[in-house]
Amino acid sequence: MTKFKLFVPALIVLALVAVSLGPIAPVVKAQDDPVLVRIYVGLGTGYLPEQQAAQVALADEWNATHEDIKIEFEFHDNETARDELLTRVAAGDPPAIVGPAGVRSVYETSNLWADVSDLIERDAAELNLDDFDAASLNLYELGDKTIALPFGFYPSFVYVNETIFQEAEVELPPLEHGAWTWADLREKAMAVTQDSSGNFLGEEGFDPSAIEVYGYFPFYTNFRASVILFSPEDAGVQLNDDGSVTATFNQPAIQEAVQFYHDGIFTDTFIPNIDAENAISEGVTNPFVSGRVGMGVSHTWLFTGMLEAINSGAFTDQWNVYPSPTASNGVTTARVHADTFAIMDAFKDREAAWEVLKWLASGEPALTLATTYGAMPARLSLRSDWEETWLEAFPQLNLDVVYSALEYLDAPNHEGYMPNYARAWDALEQYWNNLRSNADMDVLADLDAVNAEVQALFDADLAGEATEFVPTEEKAAE
Repeated sequence: MTKFKLFVPALIVLALVAVSLGPIAPVVKAQDDPVLVRIYVGLGTGYLPEQQAAQVALADEWNATHEDIKIEFEFHDNETARDELLTRVAAGDPPAIVGPAGVRSVYETSNLWADVSDLIERDAAELNLDDFDAASLNLYELGDKTIALPFGFYPSFVYVNETIFQEAEVELPPLEHGAWTWADLREKAMAVTQDSSGNFLGEEGFDPSAIEVYGYFPFYTNFRASVILFSPEDAGVQLNDDGSVTATFNQPAIQEAVQFYHDGIFTDTFIPNIDAENAISEGVTNPFVSGRVGMGVSHTWLFTGMLEAINSGAFTDQWNVYPSPTASNGVTTARVHADTFAIMDAFKDREAAWEVLKWLASGEPALTLATTYGAMPARLSLRSDWEETWLEAFPQLNLDVVYSALEYLDAPNHEGYMPNYARAWDALEQYWNNLRSNADMDVLADLDAVNAEVQALFDADLAGEATEFVPTEEKAAE
C-alpha cells in the first residue's frame, strides 16, 4: 500500500507536465527479434552452385511475408558437410533444419533429430497426409519417433549415351526391367570402350593406357550403393531374433559385385580407375556429360546437372535412361534414394522450425525444391507438374523407365541401418577406394577382412561401446 501512495503524486506530476507540453507520443514496445531458421544444405544434394539460386529465391519469398520467422539456406560442400554439422552441434551452434537429408544421413546421425510425431498428428488435416505416396510415410520412423515428413524420391536407372552407342554400332539396351543382365551390360560396355586413337576395345592397336571413352562408370557412388545393384539378400546387415546384428558384406552376391568392378577396371578395362574417374570428372557438372562415358547408373537428381550442361552447350550427345540390369540370381534391383528435411533436436524453437518445415513440404515450395534437386515429389498431387517440367527439358525422357524403377527398389535400403554407422561406413569406403585403385588387390580376401572389421564395430556398438564422433581428418591420421 505504501508504494501505491508514493506512486499517485508521481502520476499527478506527469499529468501536469502532459497538459503543459501537449500530447505525449505513445510508447511503442520494441518487437522481439525474429526467429532465424537456418536450413543446412549439404548432406545430400542441393549444395551445387547451379542449385543454390532457386533455394535462395524461396527464402526471399518466405521472408517477404513473415516478420516473426526468417529463413536462410546455408550451403556446404558434400565432402565436408557431415563433419562440419557435427562439429557445430558439439559447439552448441546447431542449425534449425537439415536437408535435403537422405536415408544414410538420418541413420548415421539418428540421435540428432527432433521427434515431430505429435506435430504431425496435431496438423494432420493441414498436411493432407493422404497426398503423400504411401511408400514414403514410414521412411523416417526411428523406433517410436518420427523425425520428418516425406519429401522426395530419386529412382535410379542406367544413363546411356546413345551417340556413343551409335558411333560404335552397338545395339542399345532393352527398355523393360528384367530384359537384360549385368553380363549383357559388360558386353555392351566393352564394345563401346574406345581409346584416344579411335580403336575399340578388342581391336588391333587398342591402347588400354589411353582410353578416351569408358563403357561404364559407376559415378557418384559408394560401396553399398554399387553392390546393392547385384541384388544381395540384404544390404549387408542381418538383424537377428536375439537382437544381435550380423555383417553380411561378404555374401555371394556382393562377392560377385566386387569381382565385377575390379575385373572391369583392371582386366576388362571398360570401367575407369580412380585416377581416370578424376580426369573424366574435371570441369564438368557430372561425369556423364564429359562425353567419355557410355553408361552409368544414377538417379533423377542427376537431371539438374544434365540440364545445365545441355543449356550451356557443354553436352550435345543424344541420351536417355534405361532399366537397371538383372543380377545373376534373377533379381532386379533399382536402388532408390529418398530425401527429407528434419529439425535438429538441439534447436530451441521447434515450433518455428516446424512452421518452416510444413511450408517446405507444401505445394509450390515442395515442387520448386523437387525440381531443383531432381527428386520425384512424395506428394502425389505434384507428380504431373514434375513430369511436365522434365519432359519440357528432356522431351525424349523415358518416364516409363523412371516410374517402373520404383517397383524394384532396394528394401532394406542400401543407405539403411548399421550399428556404429559412421565407422562402419568409413571402413567400407576404404575398401571401395582400394578396389578402384589397386590392381593387385585380392578383392575376396579383403572383403572377408572388411566384413570382420565391420562386425567388430557392430558388436562394440551393441555392447554399449559406441565410438564418439571423430572428424574425418583425425580418422585419416589414426
